[in-house]
Amino acid sequence: MAKIIKLADGSDFELDAAIVAIQDSEVVTLSDDDAVFFQRQLEYIEAQTYDTLYPDLEARDAFGVDTTGGPGVTTLTYRSYNHAGKAKVINARATDLPKPNISGKEYSLPVKSVGTSYDYDIDEVAAAAVTGLPLETRKAMAATRGYEQYINSAAWYGDAEGGFVGLFQNEEVTKADVAAGTSGKTTWVDKTPTEVLKDLTSAVTAMYASTLKIMRPEEIWLPVLQHQYIMNTARSDQSDKTIMQYFVENNEFINSRDKIKALNAIAGQGKGGSDCFIVVCRSVNGLKTFRLREPLPLTWQPVQLHGLVYEIPGRGRFAGLQVMYPAAISINSGI
Repeated sequence: MAKIIKLADGSDFELDAAIVAIQDSEVVTLSDDDAVFFQRQLEYIEAQTYDTLYPDLEARDAFGVDTTGGPGVTTLTYRSYNHAGKAKVINARATDLPKPNISGKEYSLPVKSVGTSYDYDIDEVAAAAVTGLPLETRKAMAATRGYEQYINSAAWYGDAEGGFVGLFQNEEVTKADVAAGTSGKTTWVDKTPTEVLKDLTSAVTAMYASTLKIMRPEEIWLPVLQHQYIMNTARSDQSDKTIMQYFVENNEFINSRDKIKALNAIAGQGKGGSDCFIVVCRSVNGLKTFRLREPLPLTWQPVQLHGLVYEIPGRGRFAGLQVMYPAAISINSGI
């Protein structure tokens, strides 16, 4: 049960139930003043961890995050329907009018808890209270980063033990090899700019054509080295445009530089450990084609006393990468 403390300035301060429970346990001596200080420090530290950004962890931005479902769900289910209708020439007295056929399939993702924590011993808390200096935030930041690293890794590369299938383990997405150039090699540094442009154009066109114009390519993801290569390499010795400039000026779908993204996560993830680039269509008919499912983002739980250590556990609920339309992702290896 929470407890109201009267502060020196006459205002009221509410100690949360977890801090009060530690006071009542009598395992450690925690005065009201120290309890107020400790709770405020934990609130400050939590705010600081949420202010920290990790630009090298790219999965959230690349795939987008859906937090629907709530912390209590154990399974996330979605349904895909296929429908086929037909018509034919009939006479005025016909009774055998054709009817549509509708079939559906259900897909489910298990939701798992992902945990982390940080702690302070009683000496650290006492020293901070005496000196008035804030508690060290690096522990909380490290715990938060550990959680984010796991989410990022599970999204891209999966976690067999945890039951998550990452993008590169997904057997349903489109996978292709780029053609060899006149040098006999597929790597872009060994190809002419025209051959590099052909690789990009072929992959984008293949997605659009193979899906009967349903999937319109929206972005291309590249390893950092290849992104830099096409951004800085001339289209030809006589051209004042780079490979990237020429491509975005002439492609129907990928028509601006911000649609070609450099990502750390995809280096070396092509067939046989080669580099690859990925063409994606983010949405079709107003529906997302893929997303991360995280019904409960990382949430810090009430502080717990274990012996002489104050532990702050954190918990999130995660279901991994959900690819509703595998044809919306094309992984092209060999660059």
